[in-house]
Amino acid sequence: MDKSLNQISGYFTQVPLWPFVLLVMIMTCAGIYQLFIRKQRSIDADNFRLSIHSILSGLYPEPANWPKDIGVYLRDRLPAMQEVVEDFRHDIPQERIPAYNKDWHSYCQFCDEITDDKCVAAELNPSDVPDPKQVFHTLVSNILRHEAMK
Repeated sequence: MDKSLNQISGYFTQVPLWPFVLLVMIMTCAGIYQLFIRKQRSIDADNFRLSIHSILSGLYPEPANWPKDIGVYLRDRLPAMQEVVEDFRHDIPQERIPAYNKDWHSYCQFCDEITDDKCVAAELNPSDVPDPKQVFHTLVSNILRHEAMK
């Protein structure tokens, strides 16, 4: 055992230390960079969620202020939503981007198709037509679930 320890200590006395110092510095920089990236992604996810909530205030998470002419109301907010969704796309892992795009497309399609007549029909015949408020809530929740999956 002493012979092995002597060989190891002899190795360190003959080898220069700069490669080890360089390796420690590189590992430290990589760790700091990783912490920075995680913190930035967390901030981006919080901003994403808060932006969606502010754009859709009164409608999500609870439809407390469901406006007349909901189709126009949602289509007017679509460019702001598009910007938020596009900005957050770089934080989505590559393998989940197709699901994220699908959820966004479903939301856009809903905004194009929703009318006050559909809302009234759902209120009059709840068993025949799906409730647009519930569909809206599900679509927005599907978009926001990607924020939690980072």
